[in-house]
Amino acid sequence: MAASSPRFSFTAGSLGADSDSPASAPVRFVVERSLDVPIDCLRVDLGASGGAAVGDDVTLDLGVGDAGLERVFTGSVAELRPRLGGCRLFCVGMMLALVDLRVASFYQETSAGDVVRDLLGQAALDAGDISDGVTLPRYAVERRVGAHAQLRRLAERLGFSLFADRQGKVHFKGLGAAAALGSGGIGGALAGAASSLLEGGTTTLEYGKHLLAAEGSLRPPLARTIVVGGESPTSGQGEDKSFWLTAKDSDYEDSAGSGDDWLITDTAARTKDMAGRFAAGYAASFGRRTTAVRASVLGNATLELGDAWGLSGAPEEGLNRSGMVAGLRHRFGAQEGFVTDLVLAVEEASS
Repeated sequence: MAASSPRFSFTAGSLGADSDSPASAPVRFVVERSLDVPIDCLRVDLGASGGAAVGDDVTLDLGVGDAGLERVFTGSVAELRPRLGGCRLFCVGMMLALVDLRVASFYQETSAGDVVRDLLGQAALDAGDISDGVTLPRYAVERRVGAHAQLRRLAERLGFSLFADRQGKVHFKGLGAAAALGSGGIGGALAGAASSLLEGGTTTLEYGKHLLAAEGSLRPPLARTIVVGGESPTSGQGEDKSFWLTAKDSDYEDSAGSGDDWLITDTAARTKDMAGRFAAGYAASFGRRTTAVRASVLGNATLELGDAWGLSGAPEEGLNRSGMVAGLRHRFGAQEGFVTDLVLAVEEASS
């Protein structure tokens, strides 16, 4: 029985506690992470504060039995709530530094990836997998808005995701179908990319072995033509005319997908080629917001945002789907044991 017992290792500044030496009597850990939420969160209930202080570096590793521990959170203490009989810690992930960063920068002929790398450096964050995406003729970052919000907008244009991993490294890359999006649009290939990528490396969570609960939200796939246009005739008149306004918008628009038009005006789309790339990126971003499966499984610390996972063997066939992990919550405590909740974003090709 001991071999399958959930185990933990937790540090907050000078405080160190684990399953064998539970200093400060940790009662419960809850980790919450999502591709849609900028900052990872960890809540810790302790029997005593144990000297932990606001600003302390925090790590949490979880595991089961002899399988070893896996890092599930890296961050710092944002708030302490001492009370009679214990203390609660609220901890935030490393991305907070990018959310707080407000700088003014201007870039010329710079890749989107290099813009991200520069701002991560200014925020003193470690870069993970940073895709270059497209070369931006001109791109400005303004002080009135946090750097994260502006990079998140850039990621949406490209169909990329901006997130921190379990080790606190920041990634800027395409996930699922968008992993096939490079410097140019891929037109009709977008629909087939989702299934091929997921089939290539999906790990399965099985009914009767891992699953505790599951439910799905199945909706029609995106059936719209994403049309993107800017306001510059660069591709027709040359880079030195990029500040001109167009006389005929349709000459410098491009699109991706099929169905009724969905027009997006984006002044960063300074060429027809870039408009096409942004259209493919928007289509990928919007396509992830349709079908989702939510599941609770026996604690699994190896799950990571953006990884391909699937459910199998469920009696309701609508649950047996594959997708990428878009959200995670680990719950670890004396009453519930170790349970992981996850959200799978399922990308389905439109007909």
